[in-house]
Amino acid sequence: LRIMLKGFSFLFLLAPIFALAQNSFEWTSKKEKISIDFKLVSNLIILPVKINNVELNMILDTGSESSIIFSLPENDSIEFRDVKKIFIRGLGETEKIEALYSVQNKLDLSGYKTKNFPLLIVLNQDINISERLGVEVNGILNSSFFKGRIVEIDYIKKKMLIHKNGKKLKKKRLDTFEIIPVRIVKERPYVNLDARINEIDVALNLLVDIGLSDGLWLFEKDKIKSNANYFEDVLGRGLNGEIVGKKSRVDRVQIANFESKDALVSYPYSKFFPLFQFSEERNGSIGAGILYRFHLIFDYEQNRILIYPNSKFSEPFNYNMSGLEIQHNGVEYFNEKVPLVTSKLNSSQNLDVLANGTEKFLYKFILKPVFEVATIQKDSPAALAGILVGDKIKRINKKNIQRYSLQQINEMMRSEEGKWIYIDIERKGVSIAFKFQLKKII
Repeated sequence: LRIMLKGFSFLFLLAPIFALAQNSFEWTSKKEKISIDFKLVSNLIILPVKINNVELNMILDTGSESSIIFSLPENDSIEFRDVKKIFIRGLGETEKIEALYSVQNKLDLSGYKTKNFPLLIVLNQDINISERLGVEVNGILNSSFFKGRIVEIDYIKKKMLIHKNGKKLKKKRLDTFEIIPVRIVKERPYVNLDARINEIDVALNLLVDIGLSDGLWLFEKDKIKSNANYFEDVLGRGLNGEIVGKKSRVDRVQIANFESKDALVSYPYSKFFPLFQFSEERNGSIGAGILYRFHLIFDYEQNRILIYPNSKFSEPFNYNMSGLEIQHNGVEYFNEKVPLVTSKLNSSQNLDVLANGTEKFLYKFILKPVFEVATIQKDSPAALAGILVGDKIKRINKKNIQRYSLQQINEMMRSEEGKWIYIDIERKGVSIAFKFQLKKII
């Protein structure tokens, strides 16, 4: 199992230490297709699901063999039956991790249900994806429910469609899509793509991993090598520690008839993969950083993925040029001052009324998120400016930090080279102002 946190590169992979349980889904909806709205955060699809009658938010992940729960909603509980204790080894350099394995679980995807859904429950309390994404996440959901159905993902409308009968999809509509042959191995899809790396054409065998927010992960071997223009970075944090590697770009990636130039690529160092030793056949993963640029239709029965470029296709491949990673770290009370209008006063609100001369104001106290610096890349603009890990962010570009979502902050940090960023922080009770310019290294 692996959970990548840095740079919002979330990756999950379980070593095959036990046989995968079978789960059979039934269609209880009266509709011919089930539409599920999802949140899209850092390219990741976060689905609302019910597991054992408890509502959870799960990251959809075609790259994982198993579905995993690592947190529960606050003040809530969930029942698991037939639980077995197991040990799993994750990416990183430390020891095995204790987990629970449960088979007879109910999963409900808006009327697409099963009573025999296998789950891993990871007991590591240090996992907190919610802090890094800024939204609550309880686990990951693998793509085992894709089997026997056609699943459509619309990144622009933020909808997932599960089709009851693929034959009812309009052929005229499907004719506009390109087809990529896919191989399904242990519930996970693999594709062959062509790329040009360091002016050399290479054929790639890649795992299709929409649970990876990065666009491309490649294992360095033979012709697949990072060019000289790269920087070393913490690519993520697995259950067993940090994953370090190189960040660079490839000349192009060819996906059916669609070409993506100067795509970002990460090359994780092989020492962080002691279990897998980089499969002789698999060259890496293609993730959501590329796939979110397409409308996707997964058809496991016919061993194919249909793709059509959406409005995001031509966007440049940008990355966080500040070197600064910010995380959500709890909440605290803030007050908002507004003129008092007695006719709209609600006694149930948490507020104080203060007089200021002849004018009265309403002070409404609201819980809002606290943001702090989680990591800083060495020699980055933020590091050279003097910002430190643990600094509490108070304002960005002269606006109160509470005006931003974590997603908006991250988009700002990868917006455009040369953009000035003004940050006010609090360090040990002292307010300090910093400024730096976003700088492109690769």
